[in-house]
Amino acid sequence: DTRSTGNNYFLQQRNLLWGLYWPTDYQTGNPWTARYGSYAYNPVYYNQQWENSSKTMRLLANEAVTINILPTLNLKSIFSYDNAQTFDHLYFSALHFNGAGVNGSVDEMSTNIRKIVSSTTLNFNKEIAPKHTVGALLGWEAEDNKSDYQRASGTNLPTSALHTVATAGKLDASAYFWGNTMLSMLSRVEYNYDDKYYVSASFRRDGSSRLGDASRWGNFWSVAGSWRIDKENFMQDMPQISSLRLRASYGVNGTLPSSNYGWRSLTSYSNKYMEQPGGGVSTIADANLSWETSYTSNIALEFGFFEQRLAGSIEYFTRDSRDLLQDVPISTVTGFGSTLKNVGEINNSGIEIELYGDIMKKGDFTWSAGLTASHVKSTVTKLYGGQDIIWYDPTGGDARAKYIYQEGQSTLALYGREWAGVERETGKNLWFLNNDLTPDLSVDGRPVTYDYRDASEVIIGDIHPKLFGGYNTEVRWKGLSLSLNFIYKLGGYSYDRAGKDVNDDGYYWERIMSQDAYDNRWTPENKDAIYPMRIAIDLEDVNQYSSRHMHPADFTRLKSMTLGYNLPKNIVNKVSISSARIYFNGANLLTLAKHKVYDPEVSEYGTRGWELPIGKTYTFGIETSF
Repeated sequence: DTRSTGNNYFLQQRNLLWGLYWPTDYQTGNPWTARYGSYAYNPVYYNQQWENSSKTMRLLANEAVTINILPTLNLKSIFSYDNAQTFDHLYFSALHFNGAGVNGSVDEMSTNIRKIVSSTTLNFNKEIAPKHTVGALLGWEAEDNKSDYQRASGTNLPTSALHTVATAGKLDASAYFWGNTMLSMLSRVEYNYDDKYYVSASFRRDGSSRLGDASRWGNFWSVAGSWRIDKENFMQDMPQISSLRLRASYGVNGTLPSSNYGWRSLTSYSNKYMEQPGGGVSTIADANLSWETSYTSNIALEFGFFEQRLAGSIEYFTRDSRDLLQDVPISTVTGFGSTLKNVGEINNSGIEIELYGDIMKKGDFTWSAGLTASHVKSTVTKLYGGQDIIWYDPTGGDARAKYIYQEGQSTLALYGREWAGVERETGKNLWFLNNDLTPDLSVDGRPVTYDYRDASEVIIGDIHPKLFGGYNTEVRWKGLSLSLNFIYKLGGYSYDRAGKDVNDDGYYWERIMSQDAYDNRWTPENKDAIYPMRIAIDLEDVNQYSSRHMHPADFTRLKSMTLGYNLPKNIVNKVSISSARIYFNGANLLTLAKHKVYDPEVSEYGTRGWELPIGKTYTFGIETSF
């Protein structure tokens, strides 16, 4: 039925596939161009009505010079230059929906990014006595970054044959320039006794233009040491232990603000008043902004047994990050709601384990395997005034997930309404209240409501996994080899923001439904369904940040598999080839996930949007050397 429903919705224009099976307006014979909002359109037609091209020229240069002053002393200087010039062209004809309102548009953009790094170090290394070796380094490093952007825009194009700004009836332009510099002074001393005891200490002083005069310079240092326990006399009666090393370190390092001018109040002159140029304050800043500092300590034990047939390490670390930049509320009489200050603190701690070894070695046959496992906990320890901070996933620009910084909680704590599932008899959404309002009913002894607006937002989950890492195995027999590399994640959640578009309750009633939503939707015949009843009205339930879109993130994936065969020498030598190898490589061939609806390998923020899933790849090849 393609008739009007009586309001502004027309089913044929809201159908995602309409432009595919109706490419022509049969009344006029012209291409079908009608569309509703950003939905259905004729892609074959519209792809002919726009251009998008980009060209990049890049120059890279790296030079190093070493001067040996003495046998134990040398001077090393390194210089690197990186310049990238990018030209972008974007054109929409007057027939394209992005250019129809302005009678066609064209944009020409030029971006130049330049980076120069220069460093010089004086290096000393000498055995001052039998078994005693000392080393030292003294130097400096300078870095200069510049970016220049210009954009010329034109609209009201006289003809579709000329796709240039020069022919446009209305012109506009924008530009920016930014830069930053950093100067560093470096030093390090080392002492080694008989390759058994090792200690080192380093100090550096960094200054950056991203900070004001009061706090531009930061002092950072570290100390480290290691002990080869296996070299001690008391270990010689334990031949099973082939290596045993204890190491530890403690240090302080710094992180700069991402903004080049966050410490300065800036004025923007892009504003106009009554068509006259004008300016206004665009940012209000704290001139005392300083480095974010991290205090990191770690201790590790490295070991090997049976002549390294079995080896590995276990390491514990903790990192306190202080003076983290945070938007702090200020009086609105200033014209702004917040300003940036160094007030936050976060602790990261964890344990990392690595094991690898040869399971079997017999003649030409070798079977080896390895495993890595990490458990990391990241906790917010201090916020300005103890005030919670609500923030959103910055990837994709669609605020696809909602988080909260709260003292004592995870740095990736998901925040939203707690979904209680579906009422079996009615198919309606249920929400845990998490407050003192009068409930509609209860689920598992907890008060719930039909109306999401009555439910309070709470922490609903943590993105961080309990355990993550990888495991691998390799088998070799004569010239044949097979290697498998897996990754895994156990615990934690991922958030499916795109799910609301293909698994809604009627808000996007014209869209294609996912197979998961179709199979698990409530109906009178399917009362034990996962998802509620679908109604062709604008229900807002699905649009809420809630645990409904949160799913277990556990998975394991065969990240790569390589099968290879080295051709025998007596064969390749006949054709004047020194070696030849035939191989097959596959990536992402197998995935086992607790939640199977979408790709479990999501962004660092644990979210899934409309980006393409990681695909499987198959590669066949031959490697030869002459």
